[in-house]
Amino acid sequence: MTTRFRRNTALSLTLLMLGMMLALLLAAPANAEKVKGDCTGFAEFPAKSTDSRLVAERSRSDVFLVPREETVGYFGTLKEGASDFDNPVEFKGGVSVMTPFNSWQVVGWGGESEKVSAEGTYTYSVPSWVPAGAGELEVTAWHQQGEYDCEVVVTVQLDGDPGPAALVAAAGTVVMGAGVLAAGSKKGAKG
Repeated sequence: MTTRFRRNTALSLTLLMLGMMLALLLAAPANAEKVKGDCTGFAEFPAKSTDSRLVAERSRSDVFLVPREETVGYFGTLKEGASDFDNPVEFKGGVSVMTPFNSWQVVGWGGESEKVSAEGTYTYSVPSWVPAGAGELEVTAWHQQGEYDCEVVVTVQLDGDPGPAALVAAAGTVVMGAGVLAAGSKKGAKG
């Protein structure tokens, strides 16, 4: 391998890494909330002493702190004041979390019902390897039933301190970046 090839490869990898870091740091949530439809609803987080109700109309820029584990009470309706269907109608929906690299569906549902609203509870537990307080995530909830098509987007953050895992990851990124830069620097003349 030539010195020029190694230097260009190291420079390219460094620029790619810096570009990815910059994209992650500068990514900011947009300002839309209810993306589609006339649906409305809320999720109640009883373990929180303040700001415990997450409503569909919440601004994306208003970050909601989510506990690591909780039994959430929820209520939703396809359209305020709408009457139930005469016969059961097929429905489907889900909740997805957008990460910097992809979208991950955390829960889904489907079936048939004549109801235009639903309520109940859902228990979740975020795995311990997910660092708390590490950043904001965009969460999308959607539901389709008959002629109704709803989508709501909110911004959440896992409540708590990032802890040592985030510091180790940041230090590792700095060390790897320095290594890539050093690999691409011009070495002393050989003689």
